[in-house]
Amino acid sequence: MKRILNALVQFRNPILYLLLLGLSFFFLDNKSSFHQSQLEKYGLYVSQNLYRVSHQIGNYFQLKKINEKLLQENKALKELELKSKGIPLYPSALKVKRRFPFQVKAAHIIKNSFLNQQNFLIIDKGAEDGIKEEMAVITDRGIIGIVKSVSNHYASVISILNQDLKINVRLKNSAAFGTLSWKGKNPIDFQVEDVVMNAQLEKGDTLITGGMSSYFPLGIPLGKISEFEHDIQSGYYTISTELFEDPSQVYYVYVIENLDQKEINELKNEQP
Repeated sequence: MKRILNALVQFRNPILYLLLLGLSFFFLDNKSSFHQSQLEKYGLYVSQNLYRVSHQIGNYFQLKKINEKLLQENKALKELELKSKGIPLYPSALKVKRRFPFQVKAAHIIKNSFLNQQNFLIIDKGAEDGIKEEMAVITDRGIIGIVKSVSNHYASVISILNQDLKINVRLKNSAAFGTLSWKGKNPIDFQVEDVVMNAQLEKGDTLITGGMSSYFPLGIPLGKISEFEHDIQSGYYTISTELFEDPSQVYYVYVIENLDQKEINELKNEQP
């Protein structure tokens, strides 16, 4: 109580000023219609700005919850999108209902390295969330890597920005297959090798996942051809590719589980 009294005594002049100012506004509001309208105008202006600031602050603290909800909705949409991409890529004779053994799980990147030649990233989902080794990790506009190791709550992912990682790809408008790998400099500059010279190429052609591995579904758009040249002696093209999305600037990702992975691996192990 003594501290309160000391504070009142110390700030008596500002308190008295505010009290008199409040009384002045009160009498002006009740005795003068002109001042009443002006005070209402300024009061509305002040209240609008206060509500706006309050709304913005509330929205800011709700962003994480909103983003999580959107991510879950996007996960379902991403699974439907992946499931629909493969059908138009097949000849009309093969346009039949196909098994789609992939399931999508949403995650966030909490660490992303991109300054080395062999880069890795860490996501905030692990074994308790159903994440396993060799699951594919994709983004809204491409792919990001393959799960290498898993703990209870986190997983380490071999980044596509790792020169040891080779991705099976194909041209969207033809059946030509190749191997995508990072050049080691700009995060969006990649190269595609082993594309045979009888394939018809044009700058700007879209590259998609080839579906020849058990990691990525067929048809995920990756990037476009920026340059290409051929080696007559080898009989293959060397293609420069620009990704649609910068892997170093990704935060939200989707982990893809192939439900048939175990069965496929067993068949591979039976090969002589």
